Amino acid sequence: MSGRCRSYIQRLVFLVVLLVVALGFSLDLPSEARKKSAASKSSSHATPSKSSRSSSKSSRSSSSRGRSGGRHEVAHSKHGKHSKHSKHSKHHAAHHHHHVAHKPRYAYPVEMFMMKAPDFDASPLDEDQAYEVKSAFARGIADKYPARTLVRAGVVKHHPLRGGIFWRREPVKYIIMHSTETGVPVSGVRVIESWSSMGRRHPGAQYVVDRDGSIIQSVDPDLATVHINILKTLPGINNDNSIGIEMNHTGSQEYPDAQLQSVIRLVTYLQDRYGVQSENIITHRYAQQGDHTDPVHFDWKTFLWTKDRHRNEAIAYKMNSMDKQSRNWGDYKETPAVAVPPPETILQPHLTVQGKPLPANPAPSATPERKPVVIQGVPYTPPPGETRAEPSAASQPPANAPVPPEKAPVVMFEVKPVSETKSPTQIVPSVIVPSSAPQTLPPLRGPIEVGPEHAGDLSAPRP
Repeated sequence: MSGRCRSYIQRLVFLVVLLVVALGFSLDLPSEARKKSAASKSSSHATPSKSSRSSSKSSRSSSSRGRSGGRHEVAHSKHGKHSKHSKHSKHHAAHHHHHVAHKPRYAYPVEMFMMKAPDFDASPLDEDQAYEVKSAFARGIADKYPARTLVRAGVVKHHPLRGGIFWRREPVKYIIMHSTETGVPVSGVRVIESWSSMGRRHPGAQYVVDRDGSIIQSVDPDLATVHINILKTLPGINNDNSIGIEMNHTGSQEYPDAQLQSVIRLVTYLQDRYGVQSENIITHRYAQQGDHTDPVHFDWKTFLWTKDRHRNEAIAYKMNSMDKQSRNWGDYKETPAVAVPPPETILQPHLTVQGKPLPANPAPSATPERKPVVIQGVPYTPPPGETRAEPSAASQPPANAPVPPEKAPVVMFEVKPVSETKSPTQIVPSVIVPSSAPQTLPPLRGPIEVGPEHAGDLSAPRP
C-alpha cells in the first residue's frame, strides 16, 4: 500500500508540474505575440514593403483560421467577393464622374482678356496746359478731359496692368469702391504688380489711391477689369458697366485726409465724365453682399456728404463762369440801322426780250399792236366769221409792269412717210391750231329747281 501511494503521489506531482509548466507557457505566448506585432508595426512604418504586408496578412489569416475554422474561411471568401465588387463599383463611379460636365470655375473665358492695353500718347503737357488741367481737376470741373489727359498733366500716375483687361460691352453705370486689405502695408504699385503676376486672367481695378493721396491708373476707365465676382453680385451690376477704385488700406488703419481728398476728386471726375447717378456710387460689400466687407472701417455716409458738397461747389463754379462769359458777350456797341431810301424805279427782272433791250419805264400804247400768227413760216389767216377779242382796258398790264416774253406755240410730234431718198421715218413738227367756236350750242333743258327739303341731295355723294 505504501508503494502504491508513493507512485500515485509521484504521478500527481508530475501532473501538477506539467500543468504549471503548461500554464506558464500559455501565459508567455500573448506577451511574445504582442512584442512581435509591435515590432512588425514599427518595421512596417519605418520601411513598408510588399513582402512584409503579405506576410502579416498571411499570418493574420492563418491565426484567424486556426481560431475560427472553416466558417471564417467562408466569410473571408465572401468578403473577398464583396471587396472585388466594391472596387468595381468604385471604378465605375469614377469613370462615370469623369464624363459628368463640371461647373465652370471662371465667369469669363481666358480668350477675351488682353495682356496689354492699347498704347496712348503719354508725353507730358506744357506747364500752362498742365496747370489748367490740375486746377480743373481740383475744382471738380475736369470732366471734359479724357483720362489719358490727366496722366499727361501729372494729375494721375500710370502703372500699366498686365493681363486681366477686356473691352467694355456696356456703358459705365456704376462706380464701386474697394479697399486692398493686403494684410501687410504695401504701396499701390505693389498691389498692381501682385495682380499682374497672376497671368492672363486675374482680378484688378482701374485705379488705386495710395495713402499719400497719389492716384495710380492701371487701366484706362474706357476698358474693363475684373474687380467683382459677377456670379455673386446683385442683378444688373457687372464688370462691363462699372469702374473699380481700390483704396490702399490694411486692417484697422485710418484713412488719411490726403487719400480721402484724392478719392473724392476722382469719384467726382468719373461721375461727371461718364454720367453716373449718385445712387450708383456703391461699395463692394453692397454689390457683393454676404461675400465681401470692403471698404473696411470706412465712413461711407461722411464720404458721400463730402463728395456731394464738392460736386455742388463745382456746379456753382461752372454757373459763375457762364455768368461772367455772358456779361463779356454784352460788351459791344450796336451800330445804328441805316435808313435805306425807297427805290425810284421798279426793278426790271428781264432786261432783254428776244435780244432787244427794254426801256426803264415803257410807255403804254393806246391800242396794242396785233401780231400776226405765223405757222411754219406762213401767216395764218382766220376763216370768215372768226373774230379775235381785243384786250380790254381792265386786262391791260400797268404802265410800269415788265413785259413777259412771248410764249412759243405748242408743238407736238407726229410721224409722216417721206420719199425714198430720205430716211424711212422723219419726225415733222406740227402746230395744233385751235378750231373755231361752234356756231350753235345745245339748248338747255330749263332752269334747275330744287325744293328746300331736297337741298341736301345736291351735296350727297353719287352712288
